Amino acid sequence: MSVTDDGVRLSLEQPISRGDRVRDALQEAILNGTLKQGSPLIERDLSARLGVSKTPIREALKQLRSSGLVVANSYQGMSVRTLDAATVRDVSGARAAVEPAAVRMAVERREPGPHPAARRALAEARALLADDRPAQLGLINRRFHRDLYAACGNELMIDFLDKLQGLNAFIATAGWRADATPSDSEWDEHTAILDAFEAGDADQAAGLLRDHIERSAAGVLRSLEPTEPS
Repeated sequence: MSVTDDGVRLSLEQPISRGDRVRDALQEAILNGTLKQGSPLIERDLSARLGVSKTPIREALKQLRSSGLVVANSYQGMSVRTLDAATVRDVSGARAAVEPAAVRMAVERREPGPHPAARRALAEARALLADDRPAQLGLINRRFHRDLYAACGNELMIDFLDKLQGLNAFIATAGWRADATPSDSEWDEHTAILDAFEAGDADQAAGLLRDHIERSAAGVLRSLEPTEPS
């Protein structure tokens, strides 16, 4: 089902009443830029646009606030987060400190060999590169990362990294919009990380992942902090 309000379209695959489906629809709208950074999220308006009651809207907004995509504003309401350099640095710094260690542990806990789930995510990401679907690509890439670090066996590390997933996707899709389109480089880097993971090379997998996190953050920071002309 699709509902249009003032020319802006949000889509739901079927009539729903559950907050998690409303959350997914709002998350996609935020990631693809339909709900723009800094825009207020008014329960009454969202309810009308999605064709659901205020209750699942309220539940979804709470979940999105927990993920970091939505923030409280000065009017005691909620708004889409506005991405800034400090957020990019904080998120990438936290990931660089924890995620490579989790992936290293994951490699060391398994025998070398194929990782079918991660390969499937990689293939889906490749297929999405040619489409104008940044939200879906961002979420598939997050699933790829989770397929690797979730095998570490440390529930505290997994929970910590899971909580960053929404902001990770937000940062990635904002960066792609600034550059006009996702590039093949991220897919190539993911492929190299997975090759090392499947080969059982913990040092290589962790090192490539850390470089990937830092390189991705640097690209987004360049779009947020353009170099002053000399």
